[in-house]
Amino acid sequence: MKTLWRSAAATLVWLGVLIQFWLMVHGRPPAEAAHAIVKFFSFFTVLSNIAVGTVLAAPLLAADRPLGRWAERAGARVAIGVYIAITAGIYHTLLAGLWRPTGLQLLADVLLHSVTPALFLADFLAFPPRETAKWGSAWKALVFPLAYGAWTLIHGAATGFYPYPFLDVGKRGYGPVLVTMLIMGAGFYAVTLALTGLQHLQRRLTRKARAPISA
Repeated sequence: MKTLWRSAAATLVWLGVLIQFWLMVHGRPPAEAAHAIVKFFSFFTVLSNIAVGTVLAAPLLAADRPLGRWAERAGARVAIGVYIAITAGIYHTLLAGLWRPTGLQLLADVLLHSVTPALFLADFLAFPPRETAKWGSAWKALVFPLAYGAWTLIHGAATGFYPYPFLDVGKRGYGPVLVTMLIMGAGFYAVTLALTGLQHLQRRLTRKARAPISA
């Protein structure tokens, strides 16, 4: 059951990523395609979906290798759960109303922002890791968003491209954008603590369910 579920879930997640990649690159001359590829990997949505697809597929394809073992660790699953939850939350509250995708772009949009988060949440709840996430390691989930924020500012300063309007220094200025990033950092940490707590509760409930009933 677990193998079948993760195979299907990983397929849907990677389908969304590949459709979006095709939409951004298809039909462009080589120079434009190269720039489109850089832009593709500059969206947090894309990176968080790739992370989910990797965590779902790695235990199936590389169970005995470091990547497969890492994908089953509680800390990794909590961190990636945070990234995809933030992706869905920000998109549906701030960004979805800014455009009206159709056709393949609509399909990619639904897969990336709705289907993938739902699939990973279901996997997170249905298949808890054997270990328990550590409260003291919650800060580690902030490393990737921090690196992403730094890349966005550096890349944006060099090219003028900012993937999201709330990170657009050209229109908002560095002060407001940095304040936004600090607020988002606090949000990332809060969601990390929430998912860590959920994982602890889940482990306790699992242990109680497996405990023998005394006479």
